[in-house]
Amino acid sequence: MYLVLQKMAVHCATILKIKPMKKNQATLLLLLLTVFSLKGIAKDIQLNSKTENVKPTQTPIFLKNELVVKVKPIYRGQCSAHEIGIASIQAVLNKYNVSSVEKFFPFSVLPTSFSNKEGRSLVDLTLIYKIKFSSVNDEMAVASALKRTGVLAYAEPVYIQKMDYTPNDPQLGSQYQFAKISAFAAWDVWKGDTNTVIGIVDSGTDWDHPDCAANIKLNYNDPIDGIDNDNDGYIDNFRGWDMSENDNSPMNVNSDHGSHVTGCAAAVTDNGVGVSGPAFNCKVLPVKASLDASTTSIDNGYDGIVYAADHGANVINCSWGRTGGPSQFEQDVINYAAINHDVTVVSAAGNDAIEEEHYPSSYDNCVSVASTSTNDGRSSFSSYGFSIDVCAPGTNILSTVFNDSYTTMSGTSMASPIAAGCAAMIKSRFPTMTAGQVAEQLRTTADNIYGTAGNISFTGKLGKGRVNLFRAVSDSTSPGVIVKKWNVTDGNDHVFVIGDTLNVVNLLQNFLRPTTNLVCSLTTTSGNYLQILNSTWTVGAMNTFDSVLNASSPFRVVIKAGTPQNTVVNLRLTLTDGTWTDMFSYKLTINEDYLNIDINDVATSITSKGQTGYNQSGQTPGIGFTYQGGSTLLYEMSLMVGAGSQTSDNFRGATAGATDADFASASTVTRVIPNVISDFDATGIFVDNGTTSTNPVNVLVTHHAYAWTPAPDNKYIMVQYSIKNIGITTLTNFAAGLVADWDVDSFANNKASTDLARRMGYVWCTNTNGHWVGIKLLSHTGSFNHYAIDNYAANGGLDLSDGFTDAEKYTSMTTMRLDAGIAQAAGGNDVISSVSANGFTLAPNDSVEVTFALIAGEDLGMIQAAADAAHVKYDDVVSGIQPIASGNETKLKGIYPNPTNKQSRIEFELAKTGKTSVSIYNAIGVKVKEILNENLSTGTYSLIVDTSELPAGNYICRMVTNEKIASLPLNVVH
Repeated sequence: MYLVLQKMAVHCATILKIKPMKKNQATLLLLLLTVFSLKGIAKDIQLNSKTENVKPTQTPIFLKNELVVKVKPIYRGQCSAHEIGIASIQAVLNKYNVSSVEKFFPFSVLPTSFSNKEGRSLVDLTLIYKIKFSSVNDEMAVASALKRTGVLAYAEPVYIQKMDYTPNDPQLGSQYQFAKISAFAAWDVWKGDTNTVIGIVDSGTDWDHPDCAANIKLNYNDPIDGIDNDNDGYIDNFRGWDMSENDNSPMNVNSDHGSHVTGCAAAVTDNGVGVSGPAFNCKVLPVKASLDASTTSIDNGYDGIVYAADHGANVINCSWGRTGGPSQFEQDVINYAAINHDVTVVSAAGNDAIEEEHYPSSYDNCVSVASTSTNDGRSSFSSYGFSIDVCAPGTNILSTVFNDSYTTMSGTSMASPIAAGCAAMIKSRFPTMTAGQVAEQLRTTADNIYGTAGNISFTGKLGKGRVNLFRAVSDSTSPGVIVKKWNVTDGNDHVFVIGDTLNVVNLLQNFLRPTTNLVCSLTTTSGNYLQILNSTWTVGAMNTFDSVLNASSPFRVVIKAGTPQNTVVNLRLTLTDGTWTDMFSYKLTINEDYLNIDINDVATSITSKGQTGYNQSGQTPGIGFTYQGGSTLLYEMSLMVGAGSQTSDNFRGATAGATDADFASASTVTRVIPNVISDFDATGIFVDNGTTSTNPVNVLVTHHAYAWTPAPDNKYIMVQYSIKNIGITTLTNFAAGLVADWDVDSFANNKASTDLARRMGYVWCTNTNGHWVGIKLLSHTGSFNHYAIDNYAANGGLDLSDGFTDAEKYTSMTTMRLDAGIAQAAGGNDVISSVSANGFTLAPNDSVEVTFALIAGEDLGMIQAAADAAHVKYDDVVSGIQPIASGNETKLKGIYPNPTNKQSRIEFELAKTGKTSVSIYNAIGVKVKEILNENLSTGTYSLIVDTSELPAGNYICRMVTNEKIASLPLNVVH
């Protein structure tokens, strides 16, 4: 959606990293741009403050053995046209057999200022490089290794785009679209201007077609004479350029797509020949971006966008795209065109007939165009969603094709150039408008078509409406206020659960004429799950380019009881100023089954099913494991439990690329308020009883997490697991622990070792100023075990290249391997650390507690000090029962919090050594929970009791010793 800085709400934005042996990489298919069938679409949305996790329906494909990277400006002096002269980058390139390094845009120059006239930061393309390798098995892994050097702003594969059209049988006839968009009335007012240029980045065009030739933009500064007369780096680029073959012939020979798109936008009108185009007198700059079918590679189109922007295009049309998630490189190119060159970029929304994010159409600063049919209904093939800006006719569009012919085609590929032609007419009619104003004029003058049969169910998902060319070139009074940014927060952990009151803050900006009395109304189509407390915001007057924010008085929305987990809901903001109105929608996920702990130097996500860092495989959603706000140091982590052949976890599985999902949530992890143990207490319950696994261990796990803000306890988070055997057989040789695939800074340069005295396994990055992380076993029962795994088959130990079997997992919990990464003397390699306690025997209904500290720091001494502090804190505060001070009276001192819904602390004092029991009885005197029954020494004790399994009601906590019986009331609420 154009100019919406972040399309929808999300959690902390993270960059997806796929590493060797962690996921199956889909076979890359050469995507010919002449493919006619509809393809599956994926969506993976990068958002602002919350994440909507949408599983892709199609894996994006990209060029083999090729990456695009952008170097951070601080390293500019070490870069040249064909080299990134930095040792850490060179080491990775040499490891993967680089064949060439060259600037992606060799003719780009460094911007001479920081921002454009709107104050928006200009984009620098001079530090973007194309890197080719002789042979790479996993492009994403190499990209991750390069990014981890810290030298690059990003490293990505070069994604392949597909054309967004569906051909029909040719149907010569009238061009109904012009009546629909009121083109005839528009042409009475304005016929465009030859100085306005539409860049058509596509499969080429038929530049000598009798209905195209007169509208081709010719570069008279570089006639065809074999000389680069205009010194722009392109020889004889008289009528555009072929980016794919680097020559001056943008004639389409592989597909009619480009020539058809050209005619849709700007076929020569009023020439007595063939068909018309909405842009009338505006010109076309053809940029060919696909190769002949006989070649072995394909261009991705974005260099064509840069060429068109550099060579005078005012509007650029992209009737192509892809799915599978955003790319920062691609966003950079869109921003470069829109901000550096003030170009309005228009793109097809995709043809999979589903709600999706499609790129480039879903990028910021790109007008996303869906397709309508002859009756203004959504075309059956057209994709839709809240990122759509406008619609345009795209069904059965008659236009020009190669070899001076005509045919009818359908698709968002046809809708997009019709909208682009309208944008060009706006720019020629109002030449002082910025690219953003042109885009908003196109939006704000569109006709509302939600009343058309079949469209009501797509309300808010077809943009402002279907374009109206007459209104677009004649309206000089309407404002153009957009919701530039949504920000939704809950005031604490940024995870939205039942009972949370959400603050909804909107940043508005007016791109067109001033408003008089702008009023904003917040509504929802998800009333079963959301209650809006205050729904109106009166803004009043806004001048052109004014911005306003309701941060001081945000909308407030409550998540209702009964909301299912991970429910996707919609918010809708309607803007009204007199007769003018507009609407913007927003999607977010609520009642999520994880929470974030971020109150000290380390931060992580605690889930409801045994995972730490991320709520599912693939590093999403969640914040990973960070130190002092930096990048995540973790790929994945999970609790593992096992007894011989039976092992349960939510870690990678026995088959390469698969993930086990043995644990299921029984009670969603929540924060305990008020805190009982630490500055941030959390608790939840998960179970392995066959719900999601085929060979369950049959355990119920009550999970607690604790974090403290003050030093020396500010560099760790404590996680505690009380594991109960809920099966009918005794679990012998039982083991439980945490397995973590640490990716500390540069994952390829990690090493692991063991601090036996501290019962800690730790991992560090060998890079200069690399970080250190550790897992320390705090609980005192069971035998400590650390197995350091080389996630690199050649180094010995467990080989996970073919998956992580149950037998291997049990081995990692019961066999010691002190080090990993050591064989790679120079820098280490990718490592996994498994820290556990083993040797337990659990009869049915027996429980065992294991507790760990998750630690991060800047050197070994720092994490050792944190481990020592965690040891003291566990013994003094967290462990089940510990003496606090000598007592002089036997008494039950107190219970708090009381009432409680999850857990409470019971304090009691013993004047004499002896047998002591503490139990809970219900209102009719039946013992429902025994908390303690053992010999204790004289002292004052603090005991944590889990009340989450008790039904709500009134209870009695009773302490019995040899000399006294004491009782206190306990109230449990849920």
